[in-house]
Order: sequence, then structure tokens, then C-alpha cells
Amino acid sequence: MKKFLWLFALSPLLFVLPAVADDKAEKAPEQKNEVLEAAGDFMKELDDTNRRHFNVLFGNHNMIRVVETVRDDIGLAVDACGEANPDLKGALNDRYKDWKAAIKPVLAEADGNVKNMIIAQDYAKPKKIRDFLKMIDKARKTQEKQVEKVPVTSQEACQSLLNSMNDTEANMIQLLRTTLISLPQAMQEEDRIAREKAEADAKAKAEEEAEKEKEADDESAEDDAADDE
Repeated sequence: MKKFLWLFALSPLLFVLPAVADDKAEKAPEQKNEVLEAAGDFMKELDDTNRRHFNVLFGNHNMIRVVETVRDDIGLAVDACGEANPDLKGALNDRYKDWKAAIKPVLAEADGNVKNMIIAQDYAKPKKIRDFLKMIDKARKTQEKQVEKVPVTSQEACQSLLNSMNDTEANMIQLLRTTLISLPQAMQEEDRIAREKAEADAKAKAEEEAEKEKEADDESAEDDAADDE
């Protein structure tokens, strides 16, 4: 198992995890990224609009899981810092509790948004997409089990963790709402408008072709009548 010493510092981008590998850790063998390969196979038959939809769905699912992992890692760091620095334990526990409560509804809404995106699309059976996302989750859990995370628990590091939760929560929540909720909703609205326009254009073209055929038939009927006379 690889071991990492890590100093956790939140940023407005949420998941900055500076880490220094333990000297005893062995270098992991290079592996193919099966998730990206599977995603490529999934998208190869899709048109540009559906590929964009799937990319956003795929990316948002990944980001939700990353945020959940970060949330759990912060919990480990808070526990470790509390044991090593009793004077910070109460403040860290209280702040982490509030921090988790702040991101919980955002993650729930984002997760619901991903589920809605699965239902709204028509390029794949919903079960196929859900099975793909389950495969991603399984691959992530397998990878995480290969790494033992050891938080840095110095007074300075733990105070920095507390400050990060205090200083970046508002920006982080706004970032999550924009990335996981507002942008996908805007994208789906754009796609809806584009589909309706394409359908309206196709209908107008069909009506135009039908009108041309009718005119041609009328002209042909008139010519036939003239010939009969």
C-alpha cells in the first residue's frame, strides 16, 4: 500500500491536496486509464450535442465523488489534528460540522441534477449510463484503497486547516453551485432550444417540400387537362 503524508489546505477550487510521498512507498506501476477508455468507447457513436451532454454528466458525477472524498479526508485530518492538538479540537470539530452541513444540500442538488440528465437524454438507455457511473465509482474505490493517507498534524498545519474552512466556504459553495448545477442546467436549456429549432426547421422544410410537390401535381393536372381539351 502506498503511503502519503499530506497537508490539507482548502482553496476556492476546493480540492488542492499537496502531498509528499513517503520514502518507503514503492512507485506504483503505470496502468491504463480504464475509465477514460470506457468513456471514449461510450462517446464514439455520439454526435457533438450528445457528446457534450455526456461529458458534462460524466464530469459532474466525477466532481461530486471528488468532493465527497475531500469531505471524508478533511474528517480524517480533523480527527488527527484534534488528537495531536487538544486546544484546537473543539474549534476544528465545530467548524467541520458546519462545513459539512453547508456542502450537503449542494451535493444533494448536484446529484439530483445528474440523475435528471440521465433521464432527459435519449442517446443511451439510462441503465447503461448508471452502470458506467458505477464502474467509475468502483475503479475510484479500488485506487483509494491503494493509498494510505497520513495527515500532517503540526500546530501550524492544523491551524491552516481551520483557517481554510473559515476563509473559503462561501467561495467554495458558489463554485460548486455554478459548476455542478447552474452550468449543466444552462447547457440543457441550450440543447432544448437547439432541438426545438431543429425540429421546427425540419417541419418547415417538410411543409415546403410538400407545397412544392402539390404545386407540381397541380401543374401536371392542368397540363393533362389542357391536353385533353
